[in-house]
Amino acid sequence: MMSFRKSPEDIARINATLQNKRLSGERLEVAFRSDPDVIAKIMPKPLKPAGTDKVVVRVTRWVTNYCGTFTMAGLYLDAEHDGQSGEYVLSMFIDSYDAALLIGREGFGEPKKMGSVELVRCGNSFMGTVDRLGTRLMTLKVEAGEDLGPSKGSQAGNLYSIKATLDLDGTLQGDAFLMAQQLEVNSSETRTGPGSLVLGGSPHDPIDEFPILEVLSGSYAVQELYGSRYPDGGYQRAVIPGEEFLPYHYGRLDDWSAHDVLSGLRGA
Repeated sequence: MMSFRKSPEDIARINATLQNKRLSGERLEVAFRSDPDVIAKIMPKPLKPAGTDKVVVRVTRWVTNYCGTFTMAGLYLDAEHDGQSGEYVLSMFIDSYDAALLIGREGFGEPKKMGSVELVRCGNSFMGTVDRLGTRLMTLKVEAGEDLGPSKGSQAGNLYSIKATLDLDGTLQGDAFLMAQQLEVNSSETRTGPGSLVLGGSPHDPIDEFPILEVLSGSYAVQELYGSRYPDGGYQRAVIPGEEFLPYHYGRLDDWSAHDVLSGLRGA
């Protein structure tokens, strides 16, 4: 029954879906080596840079059993916490309706924003782009080789993100929380090849803060994702004092002052 107050049966039905999430689609990514000083400055404690200096940009397109269809892009930093390696989700963009945005942002603390995300293919040439508020933020290109065949296994390491909520006065409402999850990934098609990448930036999304010192790899895959599941150590990994995380949280948000339209109007 439709209602703003869900019954126990409704909650059980919804949770059954969330506990068995499935995504089917494709992934394009380019990994590059960047400035370790930039990575260290942006990485919030208690996460630590993994020492690889690697940054990954990824464009994915999914059909799901819990939030419809969407195309998404993200920027990920190699990180570790308490001896466990993984990727820290620094920035994400999604081209869809609310469901796909909210499940990641509310559920896992993913810093998702709405944007225009494209993934196109011509033969074995692939390109992914991200545009937001009139700025081209990412252009990925991969000239892929032969299909390496199917593979099965878990995503390497943990996927880290941070939950935080702004208070009315612009501080954080309490502390922030470091979260971790793992995904089961099955690939039916995998192709690797030379990749190239151009990053842009705006006052809201300073993606070009990362210098591209060396492109490390490019790849395309057709995948099925299953999960999420708890890694060793559980879902919530650490509590981060709100005043410590606030500068990092503002870095994930828009610059609200740059959205000022009112001051340009007569009489304002």
